[in-house]
Amino acid sequence: MKRFFHVIFSALILVLLSGCVQDKIVIHVKPDGSGTIEETSLLSNSMLDMMGSLSDSVEETKPERGETQKVPQGNLKKETRDDFIAKMVADAAKRAENFGTGVKFVSAKPERTDTSSGYVAVYSFENIDNVKVNQNQGELGDGDARTGQASLREENLLFKFTKGSPARLVITLPNQDTGAGDKKGAPDTGRTLKSNDISGKSNKESSVQTSEMMKNIFQDMKLSVSVLIEGTIVATNASYRDGAAILLIDVDFGKIINNGTLFKEILAVNPQSIGETKASFKNVEGLRFETVNPVTVEFR
Repeated sequence: MKRFFHVIFSALILVLLSGCVQDKIVIHVKPDGSGTIEETSLLSNSMLDMMGSLSDSVEETKPERGETQKVPQGNLKKETRDDFIAKMVADAAKRAENFGTGVKFVSAKPERTDTSSGYVAVYSFENIDNVKVNQNQGELGDGDARTGQASLREENLLFKFTKGSPARLVITLPNQDTGAGDKKGAPDTGRTLKSNDISGKSNKESSVQTSEMMKNIFQDMKLSVSVLIEGTIVATNASYRDGAAILLIDVDFGKIINNGTLFKEILAVNPQSIGETKASFKNVEGLRFETVNPVTVEFR
């Protein structure tokens, strides 16, 4: 989703820790303001296998003395893909508080595709007014199996529900003017981007290698946040609607990196959050952000 980034092409080490994630959050809202949050979080199988290889050199702490020592590789049980998935499922139960007060964990189960593995978790809420969703999906986790580190920036989507017939839901988005300004298309970075100008590198061969490495990492990375109305929508000002679904964020990194010019411009700008990305890049394939703020939905 995933969680986490920084969100887009920030630093390779952060990418390796949290970038190879597919994150999808769907907020189901009923006409009485209650509902559920369904979160799908996936890591690429290649990343999970690499993490298993790195586990051979972990350190072990002796509880009785607090001492840390290297454990000989021969005595270690190499963690498998299934081990990491089990940890992710277990950590999902602790993530309810990340979605706001009053949000409760319901269930979590393993999820696998041909190229990735992770979990699908469900959380419930009685009042969507108490729900918050950090749009920087890749930075969620607070020490979970995906990132191993706390969130670096919170940019929360907030909700206000009014009962009635029709009921009214107001979705307030974080301030988008946190980046390079309100510009259409690619931003003016203050310099001319050359074919070998990637992340400040001047050596053509090194730049090509870096570009290819980034492409391999981000090819399957996606994230999305949407609201699914469990009822009939009477009126809405949302920009992206598919039936009862209101799409708020949709990022497809595969499309981004296959656009060579855009790929290099994002590397040059180096946005540190979804908010900065929204402010810098608009109307480009692979990036769909709701620009109407607030979003209102009337439904029954």
